Amino acid sequence: MCGIVGFNWEDRGKVTALAELLNHRGPEQQGFHVADGVSIGHKRLCILDLSQKGRQPLYNEDRSICISYNGEIYNFKQLRETLRQAGHHFTSATDTEVLVHGYEQWGTDILSKVNGQFAFCIFDQPKNLFFLARDRLGIRPLYYYADEEKFIFGSEVKVFLKSDIKKKINQEVLDHYMLFGNSTSNRSILEDVHKLPPAHYLVYDLASKKIRQRQRYWQLSFPEDINASENEITEQISRKLESSIEKRLIADVPLGAFLSGGVDSSIIVAIMSRYVKELKTFSIRFDYPEFNESRYAKIISDKFHTIHYEIAFDAGDVKNLIGELPYYYDEPFGDPSMVPTCLVSRVAKEEVTVSLSGTGGDELFGGYPRYRELVWLRKINRLPTVLKLTLNYMIDFANVFLKKDKLSKLQSFLGQPEPAYLIYLKLFSYMFRSKHESIDKLAAFKYLAEYFCYEDDLTNALNFDCSEYLPDCLLTKEDRASMAVSLEARVPFLDHELVEFAGRIPSKMKIQKGIKKYLLKKAFADVLPGEILYRRKQGFGVPLVHYFRDELRDFACREIFDFNEYNYYDKTFLRELWNDHQSRRSDYSRLFWSIMMFNLWYRQWMI
Repeated sequence: MCGIVGFNWEDRGKVTALAELLNHRGPEQQGFHVADGVSIGHKRLCILDLSQKGRQPLYNEDRSICISYNGEIYNFKQLRETLRQAGHHFTSATDTEVLVHGYEQWGTDILSKVNGQFAFCIFDQPKNLFFLARDRLGIRPLYYYADEEKFIFGSEVKVFLKSDIKKKINQEVLDHYMLFGNSTSNRSILEDVHKLPPAHYLVYDLASKKIRQRQRYWQLSFPEDINASENEITEQISRKLESSIEKRLIADVPLGAFLSGGVDSSIIVAIMSRYVKELKTFSIRFDYPEFNESRYAKIISDKFHTIHYEIAFDAGDVKNLIGELPYYYDEPFGDPSMVPTCLVSRVAKEEVTVSLSGTGGDELFGGYPRYRELVWLRKINRLPTVLKLTLNYMIDFANVFLKKDKLSKLQSFLGQPEPAYLIYLKLFSYMFRSKHESIDKLAAFKYLAEYFCYEDDLTNALNFDCSEYLPDCLLTKEDRASMAVSLEARVPFLDHELVEFAGRIPSKMKIQKGIKKYLLKKAFADVLPGEILYRRKQGFGVPLVHYFRDELRDFACREIFDFNEYNYYDKTFLRELWNDHQSRRSDYSRLFWSIMMFNLWYRQWMI
């Protein structure tokens, strides 16, 4: 992976300084184009063709077109041969050069031909334009800023935080963050800095200083039109996933794999072991047993004879790492699994330069418990009023008896009938732990209803997760954690051809007989042990519920309640939630983590 940056005026000192902020994304080579009225910078992590021939910005034959690019194109060899036959001349063995000549040959249609994970800017000097694009699933990040005079692009928000633009908090994005722990798919935490959404490209006209086009070039869909038997479908899943993994083993540097012991990462390792000798795998061991999956990772490592690296961490390691996180996660980020992801990336980087992960399997094949919960909550929400009142009283009684608010989240679904998207957002959010929390908090997110356009609840949830949760949470987490240590993460489940195939599988086949990811598990039933395939899903969690009551309590309390740089939330209300958490009545650890991380980010970048 790499870091890219640029803007629509010439300033070598400025572009050099901004590129230096991205040094962790590509510390091995750097290059700049400062001419023709533009400045473009690049920081390179060398993966293919480690020589100076791969240095970027990289040009076509007459140097009229150049590119600054972050990513990998997995079908670049086939495209290169097609372009050679069309008369193009190549000087390197990189996939980067395919994008330059492919743009010359096909223009923006190059995007329909590439298979990969990417974010890039092409400068077309004859047409005097920037052409920016981001991959179909949003694996690689790309941000931009545009006003009447300036256009700036970059791989990370720190480029804009250190540019001469106004740093104003986007209130709607902050509201989204407080409910879900991340920013939205097309906006950043800064008012005037935008994300280029997944599967979009942008054309900026340098003469008029205007965005000429911002267009989607690929659309995720769920036609569910496969008419085939279970066996035929599982055979295709197995074949397509193996093909995807094989493509992602192309590299001139060592490769390994993240191994949690879950189904998805175990499948990745099982297939990789057929191609990679002395495969190295990496996992985390937690200090609380209910969060510890390490023994399952060990089962897979032993079965497929990998060289396994396991790192143990505890609250002390979390506290030591917390201070570094706001630099690399330069937007507020509230998923606490950022911590183990950062730690396992550090271990992996000591041994390899590229690591494959199982991200995306749950969203494609139906792996989260909340998918079934949505179906039940929709039914509960439509119950007659008298039954909902009865259930409400029963929950109140149970909470008194248990001395915990364990069932209170259910009460937020016992009001008036609500559309499916609101029920899912409430389920998805780590707020709405009690019936007293107002649904008005979700009023600003009505636009998310567009993902709930299918008749089937599961399909709607998968559509939302693939379009919002994947790029804005999971892939952001993995990108920043791996890039913090100059490690490239690759995600075979998100090959767009596999994604398109999964979208054609009827939802009723994805969860069957109470088994989540039914078809995926069946496809690899003869490869993985049953204790891996059919065990209860744990997720890549962190013991925050314990840490905020014990080891990190004083630290968190200080960072949350003694921070007085702004007034974005009601501390009186938060103190009530804090007391509920400390009394063990409720678990608000995710909310407090999000506020703490926002405060640390604010101190790092806004003061």
